[in-house]
Amino acid sequence: MFKKTLLATAVLVFGGFAINASAATQPTSFAVTATVINDCVISSTNIAFGNYDPTVATVITAQGAVTALCTMGDVVSVGLNQGLTPGTGSTAAVPVRQMVNGTNDLPYHIYIASSGTTEWGTGTVGTNEPAAQTSASVLIPLSFVTYGSLPAHANVPAGSYSDTVVATVTY
Repeated sequence: MFKKTLLATAVLVFGGFAINASAATQPTSFAVTATVINDCVISSTNIAFGNYDPTVATVITAQGAVTALCTMGDVVSVGLNQGLTPGTGSTAAVPVRQMVNGTNDLPYHIYIASSGTTEWGTGTVGTNEPAAQTSASVLIPLSFVTYGSLPAHANVPAGSYSDTVVATVTY
């Protein structure tokens, strides 16, 4: 009996009203922002001359590279320091680079082109370096080829010679 009374009461209470479902709208806006940073991811490959025979009368060459993956529109240039043990008379404009093995020095050159005529400088004013490149896409790295050469007939004893050169990328 209780169920019938409750149902009848609910019909009486809500039965006389029509429920309208109406909605109002109100627009709003918000900003979407981002700041693109100016950045380059730098890497390099070694110049590896391999075995060098000072009795052979030819210049030995090898290549490496400095690459830069930069923000689109960056103008990128690369300078190379004089290495760990610059030779006598070495300047920023005309670096005299040399590899060492103990107290023995083996001179070498890094050029800006395969022609081997212009030494790659340190990037300071008045030094030579490859033409700057402009990054067109963050998907395509810029490549600066390093053209190394060893002179013919270097008067040095046998052994493993090495140097470390620091590339400074400006963007």
